[in-house]
Amino acid sequence: MILTESHPVSTMEAYNGFYKNINSSQNLNRIARKSTVFLNSFCVNGSSNNSVSSLLTGSHSHANGFNPENNTFNFSQENFVDLLQKEGYETCLIGRWDLSKIPQYFDDWNILVDSSVKYNPEFLNIKGKKRIEGYSTDIITDLALNWLQKRKSLKPFFLLIQYNGTSYPWMPAIRHINLFDDQLIPEPLNLFDDFGNKASPSRYQSMKIQTDLNLKQDLFFQEDKNPDQNSTLSQESLSQKNINLMTYEQFSAWSLAWRSSNEAFTRENNSEQKNTKLKFQRFVKNFLRCINGIDENIGRLEELLSETNRNVFFIYTSSTGRFLGEHGWFGSKWMYEESFRVPLIINSYLPSISQTIVETPCQIIDIAPTILEFSDSKELINCNGESLLNYISNKDVNQTDRMFVYFHHNEFPSEHMVAKHYGLRSPKYKIIHYYQFDEWELFDLINDPNENINLYSSQAHASVVKEFKELILSFRKKYSDKTNVNIMPEEWRKFYRGPEARKKQND
Repeated sequence: MILTESHPVSTMEAYNGFYKNINSSQNLNRIARKSTVFLNSFCVNGSSNNSVSSLLTGSHSHANGFNPENNTFNFSQENFVDLLQKEGYETCLIGRWDLSKIPQYFDDWNILVDSSVKYNPEFLNIKGKKRIEGYSTDIITDLALNWLQKRKSLKPFFLLIQYNGTSYPWMPAIRHINLFDDQLIPEPLNLFDDFGNKASPSRYQSMKIQTDLNLKQDLFFQEDKNPDQNSTLSQESLSQKNINLMTYEQFSAWSLAWRSSNEAFTRENNSEQKNTKLKFQRFVKNFLRCINGIDENIGRLEELLSETNRNVFFIYTSSTGRFLGEHGWFGSKWMYEESFRVPLIINSYLPSISQTIVETPCQIIDIAPTILEFSDSKELINCNGESLLNYISNKDVNQTDRMFVYFHHNEFPSEHMVAKHYGLRSPKYKIIHYYQFDEWELFDLINDPNENINLYSSQAHASVVKEFKELILSFRKKYSDKTNVNIMPEEWRKFYRGPEARKKQND
C-alpha cells in the first residue's frame, strides 16, 4: 500500500482531472488502466494524521480517539495491521510516520524523523538514527525495494509506504526543477474567486495563492544557505531547513536550476494580478514535479512486483486532496471537492488486465475492511467502513445502497485557518455546517460541480435543506459523533471575523 499526502485527483488521467494533460503521473495512469479505479473516493477528515488514524482503524477520527494537538493515537485499540500480524503476516512500514515516535504492530520499520525534510533526511529504525544523502522520495523507495528483495521469510507480507513528497514544503528533486518549464499550466476559471456566494469561512482562510504564498519560503524566488539557523527555524522556514541540510553540490545545482527564472521575475514590475498568475504557475509546477518524483518511484516498485509474479494486492491512495488554484487556493482541509476527493486505485495482479471503474462512493475507512477480507483475517471491532472487495472482483459492481459519505474537520484555529465543519455528500447534493459560526452551505453537485453557488437560503431548495439536515443528524448518530458542535459566543465569533481573523492564532 502506497499512501501519499494531499494528492488531488485533478492531476490524474483516470479521474479526467483538470491537469491530466500535464504528464506528472505516467506510471500511476498506466497502473490505473489495469486496475479497479474508485471514482468517488473521499477522505473523512481534512488532516493527514487524522486520515491515517482512520485508515488503520476503519473508523472516523472522533471514534478512534486520535488527538490532533499532540499526534497521539491509542494503539491499544484494534487496527488492521495488528490483525494482519496476528494472522501471520510480516509487516513493514517505510517513510512518513506521524502518529507516534515508535510504530507499533510493524515487524520492521524505517521512518522519517522529520517528515518536512526532503533533502538528506534522517531515518529512524530499530537500530537507531541514520542520515541518508539524497532526495526523500528516492530514498524511501530504495529502502522499500531493499526490504522486498532481501526478505527471506515465506510469510505473506504487508508493506506500507508513506511518501512525504507532496507535503509542505513542495521541494522537487533537483532533476525535476525545470520539468514543465516549457508549458503554461491552465488556470482554473475560479482562480480569482471572490467567495460572494459562499459562507464566511471561505473568506477568512489563510491559503490564498495571492496573499498567503511567500515568494521566498514557499516558491524559492530567493535562496540562502545558513546552517547556523537550523535549530531555530519555524514552520514558515521549512524550505530553509531543507536548504541548510543540502550538500554544497546539491545547493549549487538547486540555485543554478532556479536562477534564470528568478532573475526574469525580479526584473519585471508586475501587477498584483500578474504576480498571482506567476505564483500560481510556480506553485502548481512544483507540486506536479513532486508528484512526478513519486510517480517515477512507483514505477520502480511496480516493476519489481511484476517481475516477481507475486500474488500482490496493490493499493494507491492519499490522505486528503488539495486545491491547485481552484478558488485561488493552495491548501486542503475542506469538504469542498478538490480537497475532499482522493484517488483510490487497487490492483490485485490477477490475470485480468482490464480496468474496472467503480462509481459507488467510498472512503478511506473502507480500506481496512477490504484488506482484512482479502487476507481472510478477522473483522475489526467498531469499524465504520465497509469492504470494497466485491467491486475489485467484479461482483455486484454497481449494486449498492450506499449513497452518502460523511466528513468532519475538527481543527480551528490552526494552519490555514479553516473553520471546523461537518457535512454529508450524496451524488447530487452536499451540505456543510460550520457549527462554531452556525453557518451552512448547500451545493448542487450536478449543476454546480465547482461549488460556486451556495443554495442554502434558496426557497426552491428548502425541502432539500430540511431533508439533509435530518440525514446529517442520523449519520452523526450512526457514527457516534458526539463532538461538541455548539455555536461559539458572539465575542469569540467577532474576533475570528474581525481585522485580525486571518492571522494564525495559537488559542
